[in-house]
Amino acid sequence: MKITSAVATVLALAASASAAFSSCGSASDDFTFGSVSYLPNPPKVNQQLCITLKGTLKKEVTAGASLRVSATFWGMNVYDSTLDLCASLVGGANPCPIPTTTTEVTQCITVPSNVPAGISLGIKAEAKRSTGEPIFCISGPITFSN
Repeated sequence: MKITSAVATVLALAASASAAFSSCGSASDDFTFGSVSYLPNPPKVNQQLCITLKGTLKKEVTAGASLRVSATFWGMNVYDSTLDLCASLVGGANPCPIPTTTTEVTQCITVPSNVPAGISLGIKAEAKRSTGEPIFCISGPITFSN
């Protein structure tokens, strides 16, 4: 009984995390956003956080693509980092090109110690090609714990 309740709670949290995120891009973006999930849930300060995006990729992603992740609290920027998208994806040092058959990508980062715990932060992730063309943009709230 307790295990069933725990599983239901985890599934509900994962579903609410996915539902809370939405696309902040446009219909012309190369990646059509389907869902997002992250582990652990809730994420913890000073620990690794892995975010998985699912969707449809219209055009392969090549070397030089970047991912900018930012976090805000009441309009104030509390985190901002730009990474090499290809070099930082899980599953290889540089998995590019990412083919159009890819329907899921996972990005892991260590949550910095200066990220405040216990409050909801607005997270925004924007991926761009080396040319500056948008690949995707997603945004949503995440509450971190200690």
